[in-house]
Amino acid sequence: MSRVSIFESVRSFALLLAAAAVISVGLGAGEARAVVPTPTGFTLNVSPYARVLDYLGTPQFMDVLWEESCDNPHLRVRARNKPAIMLSNNADSAAPITSFTLSMDSSQPYFFGTGDAGTDNFTAYIKDTIYTDAGVSITGSSISPDGKTLTVNFDGLTAGKKAIFNVDFDAEDPGMFPFPDYRMALLGAPYPGENPTTPATYGATFTNAASPVPNAQTLSASFTQMIETPTYHDLVIRPYGVMDKVEIIPGGGGEVPEPSSLVLALGGLGLLAVRRIRATA
Repeated sequence: MSRVSIFESVRSFALLLAAAAVISVGLGAGEARAVVPTPTGFTLNVSPYARVLDYLGTPQFMDVLWEESCDNPHLRVRARNKPAIMLSNNADSAAPITSFTLSMDSSQPYFFGTGDAGTDNFTAYIKDTIYTDAGVSITGSSISPDGKTLTVNFDGLTAGKKAIFNVDFDAEDPGMFPFPDYRMALLGAPYPGENPTTPATYGATFTNAASPVPNAQTLSASFTQMIETPTYHDLVIRPYGVMDKVEIIPGGGGEVPEPSSLVLALGGLGLLAVRRIRATA
């Protein structure tokens, strides 16, 4: 390689590194103006009883599960009609969860209700519980025009905190059982002789309030389809003296790790520089 060629290669490499530095500054400036939070992540669990969810992962869990399982069979039907949802923000999330959506498949013959008047104390379409962490509040809830998508808004649902609240399901057809089981509505569980249906989807939105838009990250997922008919559901009520353990449905969640944008940018440009030097050798 001639001295001139070496000089040109070195100069090209220097220019590429300078470009990488400019990109890194640009990334930093962009993040100062608008920061999409990363990492973010959440978990979701559903059960007929909020207390069971609150004790999940504790040494007392099995005792609480047993206590709640020894309930009145008719009350269990009502509990499965108004299940508890636990939404937990991951401990390392870079922003609070500001909203949560839960959507039934459009083919489902159900819609989100407001609880039973005078007895359930719902506020709009949800009922908060005493098990929601201190500092977390539900600021509102709404449903889509067809009644199949529920949106719940939060304040204070920061990293490591949880909210536990109840939702309600109503039947579209007045001739149907008026207290439909959430496993049919959310998990696609089939009625006897029928095929499973499409399970519900859900998502959590994380918002960096200190930044202008785009400053939000939404993670979405769907429930695992239940392919077998539950032993006891709707009007199929278990006999007294028969145990039916309270179920916990793990909805899972999602996670977006923290990216290494600058490392990727420098690495990519460095590789281009190496290839160019080799090409001129």
